[in-house]
Amino acid sequence: MQGLKPRHSSTQTKVKTMANNALIIIAHGSRKESSNSEIILLGEKVKPLVDTQYDVVKTAFLEFADPSLEESIKTCVKEGANEIIILPYFLAPGKHVTLDIPAIVEQMGIMYPEVKIALKEHLGSAKGMASLLSSMVHSSTI
Repeated sequence: MQGLKPRHSSTQTKVKTMANNALIIIAHGSRKESSNSEIILLGEKVKPLVDTQYDVVKTAFLEFADPSLEESIKTCVKEGANEIIILPYFLAPGKHVTLDIPAIVEQMGIMYPEVKIALKEHLGSAKGMASLLSSMVHSSTI
């Protein structure tokens, strides 16, 4: 069969820069289900933006909703994560940010010493926060 070229799949796969990494976005949690759903949706929107760095993106809650941070960490470990980054979705460094979340991270680190669990700064400390607020004000109409 002269002149026929072999077929190749046009499907491309992304090359991961890191293997078996997970990101957990931890929020307070609310009795209002729509608030919790907003956090879950945020996690779903973040996933494609970080999928070359993180194999898994999950959300977790401290109160009023599931899964808890402990449950999300356990799930990531069961799914093979060897590094888990915890990103607190909190504006200010209150009790949850300064005490509760670090205590959970420390406890889970003891439970899973083979897994690196790192805690990032809370959302409100992000360098771009002032610019984000300014952008929101300027784009809003009253």
